[in-house]
Amino acid sequence: MIQRIQTIFLFLATVFAGILFFSPLFSFNYGEELMKLTILGVENANDALQFSGLYTLPLLITTILAIVIPFFTIFKFKKRELQLKLSSLNIFLNAIICGLVFLYYASNVEVKINPETVHYMFGTYIPLINIVLSVLAMRWIKKDIDLLKSVDRLR
Repeated sequence: MIQRIQTIFLFLATVFAGILFFSPLFSFNYGEELMKLTILGVENANDALQFSGLYTLPLLITTILAIVIPFFTIFKFKKRELQLKLSSLNIFLNAIICGLVFLYYASNVEVKINPETVHYMFGTYIPLINIVLSVLAMRWIKKDIDLLKSVDRLR
């Protein structure tokens, strides 16, 4: 049934992952310019920086997967075990996004560019929100599975 509460959590995870395309991950000062790292690359980058869309390609691919998988999971409501597996895959993908942002991109910006300040923005925390939403969806999917097993025992 598509009108379950886990559908709301999975839909919100899809929406937040979509918002990740429009919100910057972090901003940093390079000289007098304020630059922002997004999923698609660095905004306001001059030629001195070696950032391009190819540089953020792993982040772009994992973000697209983090959008598609929860949306696909919504329509697999008859296969609850598959929903659990896909939700755990979504948690893994969002953990990869967190790792890429915090461990790889932010550290590379600090080492290569040596900016004056680095400010984490709302886009940085979206994968963490998606992890929480996926865990909540898994919890409710598990409750549905347990309910169906208990009904089967009564028959």
